[in-house]
Amino acid sequence: MSATAPLIMDTHCHLDYIGAGIFGHDPDLDLADVVARAQARGVGLILNPAVNIADFDRVLATAERFEHVYAAIGVHPCEVEETKTVDDWQHEIRSRLNHPKVKALGETGLDYYHQAADSDHATLQRDCFDIQLAMAVDHDLPIIIHNREAHDDTEAIMKNHPTAQGIMHCFGGGPAEAERFMNRGFFISFAGNVTFKKAKELHEAAKIVPLERMLIETDSPFLSPVPERGRPNEPYRTRFVAELIAELKGIPVEELIEQTTQNALELFKIKIDTSSR
Repeated sequence: MSATAPLIMDTHCHLDYIGAGIFGHDPDLDLADVVARAQARGVGLILNPAVNIADFDRVLATAERFEHVYAAIGVHPCEVEETKTVDDWQHEIRSRLNHPKVKALGETGLDYYHQAADSDHATLQRDCFDIQLAMAVDHDLPIIIHNREAHDDTEAIMKNHPTAQGIMHCFGGGPAEAERFMNRGFFISFAGNVTFKKAKELHEAAKIVPLERMLIETDSPFLSPVPERGRPNEPYRTRFVAELIAELKGIPVEELIEQTTQNALELFKIKIDTSSR
């Protein structure tokens, strides 16, 4: 790596899943090796979001273990049934939002791929998402939004909280959807699926999203990008996402990395020397 190479931030990586051997990784894998591989390739900052209440403390422990790993706390739409079994689930989130390594609330949102929009589960998703948006505003934290096949309802709930800020994580729409959520002041975050050859709508979205409104991520251990597609994903592959988008935009990859990292640092209120290390 060049001595002047800009620092990369993987703004969405489930390190706790990787460390637990979920979705393909060796359960004996040491997360220190994963973090070291990332740092060796310029990915020196990682945000590790929680998806369910049971894993909150594990996510926080991972952030405490590594200096430049940060956390987000929230309940994923596919995990909302857990809120029925946990006494005061909202307190379980709120009580951790003031932790110094917690930089966002999430991931939360809506997922109509796994559950129909008119199902009881989807109703619970909408209620939980609305509550978590309010929490994010109350705590002055950005929110990480999972939106899968639920553009209209996602935006409708966002309108209840016009001052909310955050990220459309692992963006899966086209230019029109990107414009729609940027108009609400949100960042568009691209993951490994933007590198897939058939992801034409995503490619068009990446072309029109200004660098000032863009973030990059891996969503590890999912969605490993080309040329590593089909393998369990890791944060070091954030660079492959950056390279593909830079190619689509016809700009140097260093320019894209520098701006997206600056965006992330400002959004998450992280103060760090971004010079090469």
